[in-house]
Amino acid sequence: MPDVKWIFAVAAGLCLVLTLAGYIYERISEARDRRSHGPPGRMIAVGDHRLHLLCKGTVGPTVIIEQGAGEPAIFWWPVQEKVSAFARICTYDRAGYGWSDPVQASRTIQERAEELHTLLLNAEVPGPFILVAHSYGGFIVRWFAREYRDQVAGLVLVDTAEEGSIFREDVLAFYSRVSMFPRVMEFAARFGVPRVLRLCFPSLRGQLSSVNPDEFAATADDLASLRRVKPPLTEPGGFGSLGDLPLIVVEHGQPFPGPFALLEKYWAAGQRRLAALSTKGELILAPKSNHMIHLDQPDLVVNAIQRVHAAARAVE
Repeated sequence: MPDVKWIFAVAAGLCLVLTLAGYIYERISEARDRRSHGPPGRMIAVGDHRLHLLCKGTVGPTVIIEQGAGEPAIFWWPVQEKVSAFARICTYDRAGYGWSDPVQASRTIQERAEELHTLLLNAEVPGPFILVAHSYGGFIVRWFAREYRDQVAGLVLVDTAEEGSIFREDVLAFYSRVSMFPRVMEFAARFGVPRVLRLCFPSLRGQLSSVNPDEFAATADDLASLRRVKPPLTEPGGFGSLGDLPLIVVEHGQPFPGPFALLEKYWAAGQRRLAALSTKGELILAPKSNHMIHLDQPDLVVNAIQRVHAAARAVE
């Protein structure tokens, strides 16, 4: 009969070797990625780390894209290319995403907005700005507009989160559960597991669009930051009015899928409240789109940006 202790010792040793091998494989792969896929834009220092910024076009006001949780800026590049034909437009990666350096967790939405302001200042991007946000990014650009109103010329909110639809106990509890996935994936990615899965099972490439552990960590902290928002900011309109700024709110027309259907019962009312934040607010529907409107109906988003850009130029 085999010695059970010996079997456990061999198994433990094998696990240790595989873990170490996975860690080394991941570090080598990350270094290789940095060498072969350098940043197409500029790396701008914002304090003790750098953010990746890519700007195109020449015609002001400058359009700034703020992506949602879990979204590197590359998701917005097709829209950026089209908008650059009529406007100066910049995309950037928040800390931990894309080419941007990672930072410590537990940051607030306000800190993310302040970092965006520092980025634009240090990169000498000319204002005023038209802020375009998707999903979670809506809170960031609205705080930016609240703190730097004189630097904002208009907004396009693409299916962005709203206080009354997000800061509810059932929704926050749901996001707490959802945030466990990127936390688990971050741990697995430190040891190369997503890379190995994509290599062995090419069909998973769509589901594993990212294999970077820093991006999983950034996603988890985006979601966790919702819990750090305190009253009265959690009340509808808590992030402030937008006065008479040109504003277009774009709402999805296809229901949230699967467990995200929980959001559907609150979402439409929240989009109406967002449109009412400005006396020049307008709500339009993207009938063929789910939450990722900029991927499903990019031309609709481009048109909304063009209209707000034209409105902002008319009052310059």
